[in-house]
Amino acid sequence: MSLQSFRVDQTLLPRKLRRSIQRNTSFFTQRKFVPHCSTDLSTSCREEVPNYLAVNVLPDQSNTRQGAVRKVLVILNPNSGFRSSRDVFYKKVQSKLKLSGFLMEVVETAYAGHAKILASTVDLSKFPDGIICVGGDGIVNEVLNGLLGRDDFEVAIRLPIGIIPAGSDNSLVWTVLGIKDPVSAAIVLAKGGFTPIDVFAVKWIKAGVTHFGLTASYYGFVADVLELSENFRLHLGPFRYVAAGLLKFLSLPQYRFEVDYLPLSPGTNPELKPLTEKCHEQLSDDDKLRGGIHLDGRIEDSWVTRKGEFLGIFVCNHFCKPARGLLSPVIAPKAQHDDGSLDLILVHGSGRLKLFCFFVAYQLCWHLLLPYVEYVKVKQVKIRPVGNTHNGCGVDGELLRGEGKAEWQCSLLPGQGRLLGRHPGALK
Repeated sequence: MSLQSFRVDQTLLPRKLRRSIQRNTSFFTQRKFVPHCSTDLSTSCREEVPNYLAVNVLPDQSNTRQGAVRKVLVILNPNSGFRSSRDVFYKKVQSKLKLSGFLMEVVETAYAGHAKILASTVDLSKFPDGIICVGGDGIVNEVLNGLLGRDDFEVAIRLPIGIIPAGSDNSLVWTVLGIKDPVSAAIVLAKGGFTPIDVFAVKWIKAGVTHFGLTASYYGFVADVLELSENFRLHLGPFRYVAAGLLKFLSLPQYRFEVDYLPLSPGTNPELKPLTEKCHEQLSDDDKLRGGIHLDGRIEDSWVTRKGEFLGIFVCNHFCKPARGLLSPVIAPKAQHDDGSLDLILVHGSGRLKLFCFFVAYQLCWHLLLPYVEYVKVKQVKIRPVGNTHNGCGVDGELLRGEGKAEWQCSLLPGQGRLLGRHPGALK
């Protein structure tokens, strides 16, 4: 049947049926098929998605215009985890982000610190909707420090950071957004919205070097393990921490520190008590309270000093729940990512028995019940290794190496960071 006779015969059909046939005919005659987009670096794949698919893919797009194009830079670490991050992104995540309206430029890192350089030099006007990190907490930390090291850091700090978990440690996205797998992360990114988060700064006072973080900084045994684990990165992947931990446990050194901290004022948080009874019991001859100003029974701007042996020191920005593991214990259960304070955990003492008991209790979330564990909310912390103590500092899985008598200072930038996406529970 010719097209002309087909049109003549249409006059015998009902009006609604004729309109339906006309729409379908127009669709098949006008649609243009484009070749499959390659996954070359810095290549946008938005063009292959028909306009009608980019609308209403996910109906709940909070704070995001439905069908709007969102321009982002994707920084992918191909060595994350077991080097599977490339497959995770291109096979599981990329298509979902395209369908929800993301216009992406993908760059793979080539060496340690590459993500920091990219974030510090990229033209932010080309990617106004954020940077998406594919990897573990390490690449997120690099991007954060790259943004905050820019001359226009006032603008850069407002740029949201998205996370596709594909690394050895994804504690940040699991703790704050409740996401473990990359597909769920893509869905949360597609739904839109932002999550404010506190940023903390770790300053090496002698050198004047400042490093920023979102999760935690740690000293003593855990920082020592972090340094040793780098020797097994290529061969053991995420299990390098277990191997390094066992080796360091068998040859456990003594760690001595001087710690000064500024407690959070009770007036700042009504639920916080000045000091627990357990903290008072742990005061020794080396502990002192200095610079106290008492106003209406409250202690303002009072620095507390602790000296002695510590198996570990943790300064947490949120409650730090690991994404891997059966029990998912938390190190700082009272911490929140946007509460405007840091949570300090001091593990007093030395010896393998105390260390073993601490980690067993930690797995059961009972570590705060141990008599040699001190927990307090603080504004600032200063930490000085003494003698031959390991003077490195771990920040979000990255090791900062100090030299000589290093002194570290941790302080907070409340609510200065933004993560792409919101916790699924917050969307209900």
